Amino acid sequence: MKKGFSIFLALVSIFVMIGVVSAEVNPVTPSTNDINRTNEWAHVNQLTVGVGETDLQFVSTRGFWSCFEYRTDGDTSQKIGDTNYNVLVTDGLYPYFCENNSTSVHTIYANEYVEVRMVFGAETDERFDWTRFDVEALPVAEEKDQCKDDGWKELYRSDGSPFKNQGDCIQYVNTGK
Repeated sequence: MKKGFSIFLALVSIFVMIGVVSAEVNPVTPSTNDINRTNEWAHVNQLTVGVGETDLQFVSTRGFWSCFEYRTDGDTSQKIGDTNYNVLVTDGLYPYFCENNSTSVHTIYANEYVEVRMVFGAETDERFDWTRFDVEALPVAEEKDQCKDDGWKELYRSDGSPFKNQGDCIQYVNTGK
């Protein structure tokens, strides 16, 4: 009985260890953008950071397609389809850029950050999950005096939309609309 119980505990320990090890490995995204850059695999470089925008360089270093999806400020309504080209990804398909042994630079506009992932195309071991690239926050109108003397031209609503004129800005400060 003692021997059977010891074997049982040993088996449970092995299954727990296997479970912990497999939980740390993500078969869909086994890499990161930083690991890919170090290995000279497909990756993204942030070239510039501006107010409400960033220039990202999408890099493919080998002769096959590497596709990078992107979204801004965690907004999941930006998806362009319910089905991703990678059937293991279940949260939909987002706008994307694909490169084949090439690079491209794109300016992406956001209020706070842009996220990029690579889950289709490329080699399976190069795929990585959402990686965040911050932008400088847009200045949001909070007081009427900020809107005066053409200040409205440099201010935004909290959703990132610009104002049409000074009155539009002051109305937003007063009503939130």
